[in-house]
Amino acid sequence: MTNKPFTRFIGIDLGGGKGKKTALAVLERSKGGVTVTALHPRPDEPPLYDAALITAVRDRAEGAVVCVDAPLTLPPCVRCSLARCPGQDCCADGEVVALRRLFAPGPGERGAARRGGKPTVTPYTQRATEAYLLRRRGVLPREALGQGMGPLTARACFLVRALAGRFTLNDSLIEVFPRATLELLGFRDRYKKRVDKRIEILARLRDLSFAPGVWREECRQSDHVFDAVICAYTGYLRSRDAWPVSPELASLFPTAGWIWVPPGDAETAAAPRAAAD
Repeated sequence: MTNKPFTRFIGIDLGGGKGKKTALAVLERSKGGVTVTALHPRPDEPPLYDAALITAVRDRAEGAVVCVDAPLTLPPCVRCSLARCPGQDCCADGEVVALRRLFAPGPGERGAARRGGKPTVTPYTQRATEAYLLRRRGVLPREALGQGMGPLTARACFLVRALAGRFTLNDSLIEVFPRATLELLGFRDRYKKRVDKRIEILARLRDLSFAPGVWREECRQSDHVFDAVICAYTGYLRSRDAWPVSPELASLFPTAGWIWVPPGDAETAAAPRAAAD
């Protein structure tokens, strides 16, 4: 669980290192919630390539938690140091064991043999945190090294190293998933390319405000800026409500990584017992 008294929440909707889609939002604690105090890049600013992005985060490091919409850790097979693979079914790595358990067929579900041998687990592309979101929370995440995700995950892992010393993984540097945050808060309508939905969501987040000169209009114009705001807002909720890590995967934390989303009733109920243990 975390209850660090963070006062600043930096949300990053991460794009490719050579692209123009990265967006950054800064939220500051205010009376009754948080206030959006900065959005980048503004229309007259250059894209947030690595140097500019790292500088923007480091300049705001005091009292801050950085919330990134991209995988900050790698799948277990990619991290493995064994010279020879024992095979997925025999692997004793804790995260691979958790993946097998999470994807074990439930009542009425078909096993791999009945799916024509198609695997449900590929621990060289998947992490346990993604499987947990799918199997326990009903949210479909992107796999860390799934189709098209390799360059983005590589950049995110680079940022972890570049920000080391000022930010600590799973403490002041966390992985978030804005779509999952919104779904679990009850906003299930698609908002990508839906200006009306983005503005409706912002209006319904009563503890989120915008500082003078920082306009909601920028969230109307860019779903990347909007996602950056929701990334930062996720970090605020995590700090405010002391979100727990699921006891089911707590033994793997933080090596295996964790996507921070609003906890479910089962996680919240188990958290005090897990903390006491």
